[in-house]
Amino acid sequence: MPIPVKSLIISWRTIALSLLIALAVGISSAGEIADRVLDAVVGRLANRAVSGQVVVVALDERTMAQSPNRNFSMTQYAKVVDAANRAGAKRLLIDFYFDRREADRDFPLFVDAVRNMGDRVVLAVSTRQVPGSDEKVTTFPSKRFGPDVPLASIAIESEFWQVWSAPIAYRAEGRLLPTFAAIIAGRHSDTPKSFRLDLGYNTRTISEYSAADLLSGKVGARELAGKDVIFAPTAPSFQDYFYLPGHNRIPGGFLHVIAAETLKRGNPVDIGWIPPLLFAIAATGLALLPRFQRAFAPVALGTTVLLIGGKIFLGTMLVTSWIGPALFFIAAIAANVSRSRRRASAQRENPVSGLPNFEALRSLPPFGSATVVAAKVVNFEDLAAFIPGNGIGKLVEQVTRRLQLASQGTTLHHDLDGTFAWLVPYYQHSQIEGQLAGLAALFNAPLTIGELRVDVAIAFGVNDEFEGSNAQRLAAALVAAERAIRTRSLWTKYTSRQKEDAGWQLSFHSQLEDALTGGDIWVAFQPQYEIATQRLVGVEALARWTHPTRGPIPPDEFIVQAEKSQDIYRLTLFVMDQAIRSAAQLRERGLPINMSVNLSASLLDHSDLVGTIRVMLTAHHLPPETLTIEITETAQIENSRQARQTLAQLRRAGIRLSIDDYGTGQSNLEYLTEIEADEIKIDKRFVMTMRDSQRNLEVVKSTIDLAHRLGAVAVAEGIEDAETMTLLASLGCDVGQGYHLGKPQLFSELAAALATTPHNRTA
Repeated sequence: MPIPVKSLIISWRTIALSLLIALAVGISSAGEIADRVLDAVVGRLANRAVSGQVVVVALDERTMAQSPNRNFSMTQYAKVVDAANRAGAKRLLIDFYFDRREADRDFPLFVDAVRNMGDRVVLAVSTRQVPGSDEKVTTFPSKRFGPDVPLASIAIESEFWQVWSAPIAYRAEGRLLPTFAAIIAGRHSDTPKSFRLDLGYNTRTISEYSAADLLSGKVGARELAGKDVIFAPTAPSFQDYFYLPGHNRIPGGFLHVIAAETLKRGNPVDIGWIPPLLFAIAATGLALLPRFQRAFAPVALGTTVLLIGGKIFLGTMLVTSWIGPALFFIAAIAANVSRSRRRASAQRENPVSGLPNFEALRSLPPFGSATVVAAKVVNFEDLAAFIPGNGIGKLVEQVTRRLQLASQGTTLHHDLDGTFAWLVPYYQHSQIEGQLAGLAALFNAPLTIGELRVDVAIAFGVNDEFEGSNAQRLAAALVAAERAIRTRSLWTKYTSRQKEDAGWQLSFHSQLEDALTGGDIWVAFQPQYEIATQRLVGVEALARWTHPTRGPIPPDEFIVQAEKSQDIYRLTLFVMDQAIRSAAQLRERGLPINMSVNLSASLLDHSDLVGTIRVMLTAHHLPPETLTIEITETAQIENSRQARQTLAQLRRAGIRLSIDDYGTGQSNLEYLTEIEADEIKIDKRFVMTMRDSQRNLEVVKSTIDLAHRLGAVAVAEGIEDAETMTLLASLGCDVGQGYHLGKPQLFSELAAALATTPHNRTA
């Protein structure tokens, strides 16, 4: 059964994007950094001792110091081979190449010593990178050793300046050679092949004997008999040192020991990055399901720990896994979940009091037998208008403090309009009347705000019915509180007879949720034409609601209710997404026209509004200048610093701004000083009556002139006939819309009409 999108913490699109990026990280090997850091930590904490069956006879600094002129002669090399042979070494692997020593007078002595040891000696084949190029140079031992002398590659390749892997077999100048590690471990490969080193070995446990001690007899059969001996340089002058992750610099001979010990333990396997990523997807996906969402953080953390612990554990079994892409996927999902929860938390908190709002109350588990109590401050709007400065915040603070005395430890919820609510447990039902009476007595004393003494009246509504959703029960309590105000009662209890009348208004949130998911709310598009040329220049996106039982609901009715119920943000984003998507489709069809979307000024206080709109524009590849945002109910902007900042951010983003319904409400001259608008829309009430009212005609004429003086476009709404169109043209109005030019219609109808007719309109 498919999981509904709204039941997830984050969207399917976000999950898919995180997965795509994780796949890209895996394919590009960008995630290896995390794995290499973890491997280096394992190397730093290494404590496994080597077996002791592979030892190093070192041409160390002490040996070099005892050699004449610090030159270890071929005679001395021959003596080392002879001494290892006499000591009963299982094999002697010589980690030197002698391409510059073949002319030495005593080189034949070394050749004889090698021949005397037979197939128990292995000579090195060196492959080195030419500095500054991709060319490699391979050095084979002298042919004077004969064709039967065993050869092995000592090629070492670094990644990020460190040695992570070693070859089992290496192809040098077309010849496939085993490596020291492969010979010691008895491994064979028919193709060039590498394996990851076991970094858990403690390099300090590698037995190292000085060549000087071997030559002097201090080291002999007791140390070397039956063991694989690597004769290698360790003196700094040889510069044969490498970085092993998590370890200090070690000689090349030590690397051969670590590689051999790794192969002797077992068969190294590399399972890659896909299995860990699949595990992360499964675990994280489970935590995103509604049943487990509360445990997402522990699950994500636990999955991360399991991935890291599993990598380390598998590493002890010589199984290499790459968890970088999986860790990135978990981090990406966790970041989006965190952001979504922060956004949801911000949307469920009252900005004035800091208390959870009614949306948070509705989202609680079912109220069950608890009683819902709602409290409304009488004439809260009048108080807000009367109290200067930040006094309303102090008033809310004092009201909150007194109400919390009655809530007795339960959470108090605060809405935006001076309305509060809380739940009373079943065992306290009998105390409700006394609690409300006590609260009434508390509010008999005036509130002191600065130098003001303010009398505050409060009314309560109670709903103790056990039926209905949280939203319905809260709505019922609010209806009861409103009734208490109307009847001048201290409190009233909600009755079932009020359900039908209050159902639409107070269960609006749940109805809106169903309408958005069920497709009952849709977007209509009304064309806008340039009046002088009758050319189509824009489209306005308008929200429409076709209720399954009530039929079409007037936009003014449900939009106002959406603002009251704090659902206007989601409704606006729904319309915004549909509008931007449609504008992008028109643009793809060769119609790069402007798209206008209404935005309530109350939404300008959302700090993430601009970022959300920009994400939508980017997702649909729509230039920001193609979008016009029409600001309505502008009264809220004057005292909102966040609103002014949001408007400035919209302007900087390249989005056009329009003052909607100019001439009504708070869309006045004072507001024009708050923002540099790109257009001014003249309210349809003036346009529709200007031919019959000289006063309205003057309003339209002056508004057009004002818009032009401010460098803005004048847009007339409500053009119902050709005569009005002609009059507006004579007044110099720029753009018009109305039923005479085109009714709001489905996008499919608009697109079809634009595809079959010229993009202009004859008045």
